[in-house]
Amino acid sequence: MKTTPAPAAPGMRIVLGVSGGIAAYKAAELCRGLVQGGFEVQAVLTRGAREFVSPLTFAVLSGRPVLTEVWGEASAQVEHVRLADRADLLVVAPATAHTIAKLANGLADDFLSTFYLSHRGPVLLAPAMESAMWEQPAVRSNCERLAARGVRFVGPGSGFLASGHEGVGRMAEPSEILEAVREILSRKKDLAGLRLLVTAGPTREPVDPVRFVSNRSSGRMGYALAEAARDRGADVTLLSGPTGLPSPAGIRIVPFETSDDLHARLLELFPDSDGLAMAAAVSDFVPEPRRKRLHRSEGDATVRLAAGRDVLASLRPLRRGQTVIAFAAETEDLEARGRRKMEEKGADLIVVNDVGRTDAGFESPDNEVLILMPGEKPRTVSLRPKREVADAIWDAFIEARVRAVAP
Repeated sequence: MKTTPAPAAPGMRIVLGVSGGIAAYKAAELCRGLVQGGFEVQAVLTRGAREFVSPLTFAVLSGRPVLTEVWGEASAQVEHVRLADRADLLVVAPATAHTIAKLANGLADDFLSTFYLSHRGPVLLAPAMESAMWEQPAVRSNCERLAARGVRFVGPGSGFLASGHEGVGRMAEPSEILEAVREILSRKKDLAGLRLLVTAGPTREPVDPVRFVSNRSSGRMGYALAEAARDRGADVTLLSGPTGLPSPAGIRIVPFETSDDLHARLLELFPDSDGLAMAAAVSDFVPEPRRKRLHRSEGDATVRLAAGRDVLASLRPLRRGQTVIAFAAETEDLEARGRRKMEEKGADLIVVNDVGRTDAGFESPDNEVLILMPGEKPRTVSLRPKREVADAIWDAFIEARVRAVAP
């Protein structure tokens, strides 16, 4: 049964970005709804938006001057930074294909895109465009990249479009967007006060000075977990293997390369933590490294692989009430194998990925997982962006902590 989120705290600050599409007229209704809902609204209009709606409309509705250009008045030269320090949420409605592309690729040529790069809070986009544009692989790729970074989407819906065609591409109704805003801003800081460790990415085990054994982990799931925990109030340390992903703001980053590196970092950090999400893909097998490079001219070579250390299981003697999330990458018998690993590693819950799929898991922005806890029925988190999966995992983490202290 769907529940209504609790009202957001009055006076929370929302930056309403309006980009250039016919749906810009609906953004005025959204602005009014936000103000009536008790939010402080700062409207930001792109050049394209000003072709469809007047800044004066939003100035009257919001009670604040509308921002348009970074280099307008002298006093506004760093306004995007000052505003980012105060804003609780960025909403872009409508979000055109052009604006989505700029945000996904880090371009900053107007106030809205520059503000986006400075903003560290949640972001909600309401796409609006023709169906053919929405279905373009380039647009879908940009949306996937943003979703993987934690950006939320509402819509688009189906119906008549500006061209007269009918299909998917209509901006979500203002009431739908307002509901999404309330849901985002009503989230409790339910991890506040906890010191959490998250591991992410692959390990690299050297074969010789130029080669290594690794795996296909992109680190996206671990990074999503770290960002979600940060947004829910936790003090987060992210132990990251070599991923190439940008460092999330507000999170301490501790790099590692080999499984031995990761083990050493965890021995240092785990005792003083409240919980660990072991999302890193640690090599099961470790080669015996050679000091000298192997050369093709020397002919065939054999590399001997030895079973690697179970890093998570090795932490069991250091447990002092920490809540531990294990991860398992499987291709068959997901529940049975997952429960066996959960017991072997002494974890409070385990997240099982089906890595035989091509639409989820390794290297994908989306994931579908099975969450297992002792004595509980398995929970399936259906295919969705990894950031949303991360929140479902932290929900289970909180339940596990509550159950651990229950009489």
